[in-house]
Amino acid sequence: MDLFIITGGSKGLGEQVCLQALEKGHQVINLSRSRPNIRSSQFKHITADFSLGLKTIQKVESVLENVDLSPFKKVHLINNAALINPVGSLVDLDPAEMNTHLVTNLISPLLLSQVCARLTTEEKKPLTIFNIGSGASFRPIAGWSMYCSSKAGLKMFTENTDLDLQTAKNKKIKIYHFSPGVLDTQMQQTIRGLKKKDFPDVANFKKLKSDHQLRDPADVASLVVRFCLSSQAFKSQSCLLSVQDLEGSLK
Repeated sequence: MDLFIITGGSKGLGEQVCLQALEKGHQVINLSRSRPNIRSSQFKHITADFSLGLKTIQKVESVLENVDLSPFKKVHLINNAALINPVGSLVDLDPAEMNTHLVTNLISPLLLSQVCARLTTEEKKPLTIFNIGSGASFRPIAGWSMYCSSKAGLKMFTENTDLDLQTAKNKKIKIYHFSPGVLDTQMQQTIRGLKKKDFPDVANFKKLKSDHQLRDPADVASLVVRFCLSSQAFKSQSCLLSVQDLEGSLK
């Protein structure tokens, strides 16, 4: 049995990852502001607001320090919690929302990764850090300066940490950045509700929905869980993964 630690597991992709991991018989700890409607003896919810940054991470750390890791073969951290807002041009963005966005999407995942790396190293347990990224981390998108920046930062953190692990010949920790494609989630609903002046590409996102081009979060969650459980069999040497990579290798 493995332990899955998932952020933002109350809805969307995060909730589906929780359900998929439980279905396969693993233990799940969800970290989110609200509790999902999941009832299982192998499921634990910890209320966590990642917009508070270090304060929340310290609270989570104190709980995780009391988790007995001895029954678990491996630990998997899925950094999934993220915000899309604020959206718009720089002069129109609210500074408080900018700060909240960057703390939630970038600073908190980095701090939580460090906590899990320390705890699993102390307990001599293998750790997978699986950062849910975005295609937005690879290219600029009009109106999305915050989202593209935070996701690009998470991607670079993944690449740099992967380099550090390889340099240190540390085979106990594996880290990945995953681009899941465009999913049919509440975030996508929020995006479709944005004003064109703030997000010029909004019409294309509406078309993705009307043309049924959005991926089912349950299907993508299944790929994420399957990969974490069998990453050693994955042939690619890159820490940058796409949904197409997993679809091609996990048939």
